[in-house]
Amino acid sequence: MTFKKNIKTHMILSAGLSALLGTTTLSAQQRTEVAEVPFTFHAQQQTLPAGEYQVTEGNSSSLFQLTGPEGKSIYVNAPLPNTTDPQKPHLTFARYGGEYVLSGISMPGRDVGHAVSQSSIEKNLNRKLSVAALVSVTLKAR
Repeated sequence: MTFKKNIKTHMILSAGLSALLGTTTLSAQQRTEVAEVPFTFHAQQQTLPAGEYQVTEGNSSSLFQLTGPEGKSIYVNAPLPNTTDPQKPHLTFARYGGEYVLSGISMPGRDVGHAVSQSSIEKNLNRKLSVAALVSVTLKAR
């Protein structure tokens, strides 16, 4: 009976340690790029100032962390895949008049970019102005 308990304990500890080490390895593979965004923009129902943003791709290929000039971070879920040039990583913004909304993220080395779902801010701008221009800001290695 004690022998079986020891084996179970050993297996549970091994599984926990493997999970912990696996998580550390995955986070080490995250890619971070930098973009100099020259305008104020909207993302995830927030208004963000112009400045340098670090864009980190999460373990899930559709979750991204944007860290702004003041060190404040937001998480952006970009679940909609779209084709992109892996040699030209960039952030895409929809411009409605003088308002900009983050609409896509394309990381380097990937032939699939990710479109951000329309927020209520973008839906309102689209309803009022109905025409948007797309603006790209290049991502560069950190």
